Amino acid sequence: MTRTINLFALVLIVTASAFAQGRQDTKTAIIGYWISNEAVVEIRPKGQITINGERYEWAILGKTLIVSQGEDAADFLFELKGDTLTVWVEGRKVTYSRTDKEGADEALALLARRGGGGGGNRGDSGGGGNPQDLVGKWCYSANVQAQGGGRQSDICFTLHPDGTYEYYGEASSSNIYGGSNSQSRDAGRWSATATTLTARSNSGQTKTYTLERRNHPRTGDPMLMVDGDAFVTYYQKRPW
Repeated sequence: MTRTINLFALVLIVTASAFAQGRQDTKTAIIGYWISNEAVVEIRPKGQITINGERYEWAILGKTLIVSQGEDAADFLFELKGDTLTVWVEGRKVTYSRTDKEGADEALALLARRGGGGGGNRGDSGGGGNPQDLVGKWCYSANVQAQGGGRQSDICFTLHPDGTYEYYGEASSSNIYGGSNSQSRDAGRWSATATTLTARSNSGQTKTYTLERRNHPRTGDPMLMVDGDAFVTYYQKRPW
């Protein structure tokens, strides 16, 4: 009986060790440059990854690749076979091929010429795709003071790599008779072209805004001009 228990324990130890070794092998093998017709990815050691030149963090949990930036994260099922990396984005299969730095640089330049700075997932008809250089959190703030009162507006929206978005706005005003405060939230799917940003709300409404990339005149931080309002990056990003 004791021998049987010891043998069973040995099998468990060997199985766990093999599983851990396999997971470590995947983490090592996935490191490198990868290209598809939608994005150029460099997966680096120590949890660093760049997608179309933008920096994120990565981790592997089982068969899931987790890509994050600050508080935002997206999960993708993946499969790695030799020099082919397959990633499923909302049920759609995207196939990446391993390349070297020269090949990645050439592919990145081609994507920039083709899509105004980024590849991305294809969106609904007429709405463009999901350029990955737009992914992140963007915020607008305005403070107008007048005699006897004023108004403060703060708006942030987050564009996720999987094509979803979140929006939050807060406004407060004051005058000689008192003040008021209002909040608004929204979520849905986004897509963009070189000059437009389209939001398809979960409420059923669809709105398209003008879009322009600019850098902050004082800090150099990248901005998105959405219908003329300047939304500055919330996290550190390199200038356009």
